[in-house]
Amino acid sequence: MDAQHAQDQHGALGYSAPVRNATLALIVVWLIAVGRLFIADVWDETNGLVVFAVPGQTVGDVVTVILKTPLPFWRPIPTIFAALVIRWTPPEAAWRLLRIINLLTILASLALLLRTLQAWIGRDDRRDLLFTLAMLFSGGAIIVAAWYANLFDAFVMLFLAAGLRLIQRGRFAAAGVVFGAAFFFKETAAIALPLLVLLIAIDKLRVKDAVRVAVPTVALGVVYFALRSLVVPFGSAADTHQFHLAKLVPTASIFASTFWLEIPSRALIVLGLGAFVFSVAAMRGWRARLALVAYVAACVVLYLEMFGWQQELISHLMFIGRLYFIPVTLVLFVLALDRRWWALAVLAVPLVIGAYLTHRNYQRFQNSYRNIYRHTAKPIRIYYPPKPLHDPRRGIEIGDLPDARYALDPRTGKLVQR
Repeated sequence: MDAQHAQDQHGALGYSAPVRNATLALIVVWLIAVGRLFIADVWDETNGLVVFAVPGQTVGDVVTVILKTPLPFWRPIPTIFAALVIRWTPPEAAWRLLRIINLLTILASLALLLRTLQAWIGRDDRRDLLFTLAMLFSGGAIIVAAWYANLFDAFVMLFLAAGLRLIQRGRFAAAGVVFGAAFFFKETAAIALPLLVLLIAIDKLRVKDAVRVAVPTVALGVVYFALRSLVVPFGSAADTHQFHLAKLVPTASIFASTFWLEIPSRALIVLGLGAFVFSVAAMRGWRARLALVAYVAACVVLYLEMFGWQQELISHLMFIGRLYFIPVTLVLFVLALDRRWWALAVLAVPLVIGAYLTHRNYQRFQNSYRNIYRHTAKPIRIYYPPKPLHDPRRGIEIGDLPDARYALDPRTGKLVQR
């Protein structure tokens, strides 16, 4: 009788081999889906292949350029890492290898977050299945894994996952050091601070322990920004981030209404807003709900004026999913940690829809550039001012070229004669 009771309880809690196998199957499907997007290097990937593989340049030259030159950002460690991979690997292998590294980094983050959940509140295979589905099958996870220029976001997510593991183990100062170190990979590491507020709000972290985490996080953040300002003055015209307050309301409206879609599509705004309201309501109690609103507000400040409605296929907004990936994953983690597993099931719906659209659009995006790379008339000059490219290896010149015979149609991605 006791054995039967234990078995029933075991199943009720979601501990079952079929559920675990389903989780592994999800990961395999995700790997296949991302693998199908290894079509062509595009935009910053291609520029990286050109800039970091200049003949005659030494490793010291590459490192010096990265440390002293605004790009217009300053993220030295991952940039140097990518540059060395590009330098030591054939071009057609380099971009694929770097994408694989992003992919593996995301999976490592998932593994850490699942292990942290299990250690913090116990094992629940059903919860882990839903968390895996919602995290991986999202526009952010798709684009971060399939565009190596997103290695900054992939590594910051790994650092934040490691920091959460340390918090769960009671190593608060160490967690703060890990969070602070993440600033050297991308400024998005600042999201760790409102995350602490969320953990306090769901009674998983005491205020005094949050302070022990925050102190080294802020200290290392100050060091990072002090060093960064020597190369890229914060908020200056050379900075990738401008902080114009007039953009506050537009940024907030787009970000909130697309938070659970991870793609800025006007057509899905009703679904997006509904999902956002649901996520706030799903939090346990008003303190947690207000903390989530404050968390999203902090993200709006962090991402000020970086959002817009995507209207063209060939656009920088193709890669906007990277900005959602970390904040959304962390909210999913908080919901799972607070045993709101049913909320993960509901929120997975808009996330999967956004993942499908991101996958479809990015496939078309890459096919457009692959067609250019394979164009028989080389060298070729193409009129498309928004994203210039000087690629002598392929004999391609793209930019503000009034005399160019061809133009790239940003709406369709097709190469047209002028």
